[in-house]
Amino acid sequence: MRLQPRTPRARRFLPLAALLTAVLAGGVATVYASGTNGPTALRSDAQPAVLSPAPAATPAPLATVTPTAAATAAPVATPTPARETDLLAAGSFGPVVLGVQQRLTALGYRPGPVDGHYGAQLASAVMAFQKHEGLARDGQVGPGVRSRLAAPTGAGPVSGQPVPRIEVDLARQIAFVVTGAGTTILNVSSGSDAIYTDPRSHQQVQASTPTGSYRVQRRLDYPEVAPLGTLYRPLYFYGGWAVHGAEAVPAYPASHGCVRVSDADQDWLFPQVSVGTTVVLYDAKHPVGVQGFTGQTGSGPPPQGEGTAPGADGPTATAAPSVAPPVTASPVAGA
Repeated sequence: MRLQPRTPRARRFLPLAALLTAVLAGGVATVYASGTNGPTALRSDAQPAVLSPAPAATPAPLATVTPTAAATAAPVATPTPARETDLLAAGSFGPVVLGVQQRLTALGYRPGPVDGHYGAQLASAVMAFQKHEGLARDGQVGPGVRSRLAAPTGAGPVSGQPVPRIEVDLARQIAFVVTGAGTTILNVSSGSDAIYTDPRSHQQVQASTPTGSYRVQRRLDYPEVAPLGTLYRPLYFYGGWAVHGAEAVPAYPASHGCVRVSDADQDWLFPQVSVGTTVVLYDAKHPVGVQGFTGQTGSGPPPQGEGTAPGADGPTATAAPSVAPPVTASPVAGA
């Protein structure tokens, strides 16, 4: 049932009410929102703003890296084996060096390992060969050495002497080690004959090596530190004089009176020599087997010193030399 307005005035408002109802039913609402420029009407049917994402920043293009060319290494020189005509010296290697080692070994020298490499022991053996043959003493193999290796002419050890023995040719600066198994030739350096000051007596003395025939008196199986140097595994044959190892064995006489051989040669020699083994030393003025072969002439006290402590074999009585002991102008006190 529809209600009718009671008064004419109310009936005048009916069209307005109907309009309002239609508006509300149509879903239109007037909304006021405050903005920066005043109220702004928003419609209820307005679509929400769609926020588009900001475009991603385009990364800067990467710089193109050009690979650096690798440094070209200098070519490594390939060592070339020595030729038959080359001068052979320290650093040489190859079949030619091997042939020299084999030949020296056959001749009785000690060139070290027979391996085709030119080392210190081969240089020492070459120098001993040069001394034996009267050639220039440089420890290198040139035409002269090659020629003599093929046909040696140097004199060997003196005949008629005791075996075993150590025979030192002071003129040529070599030693013959003569045993029942044969003869081995070593490079040596003996007394320089220079004048030096004895550190114990403070006297001026001469660095001389005696000549004559002696016997090993004592052996020290260790390096002995003496006033004038270190004697490696010394074999004392008269007072303070010995055959011993040394780091330096030059082509000429350079010691204070002892007979130097290389440490490697002394390591080979020491086990073969016992107390009592003969040691013969001679030079042009005092050859073996002639009248007067009694040692070096001169005046002054006998030598007293490169090493005077008892050896590894214990204290031993001094073995008398086979000839009268030499008289020296200078006691020695070092290697």
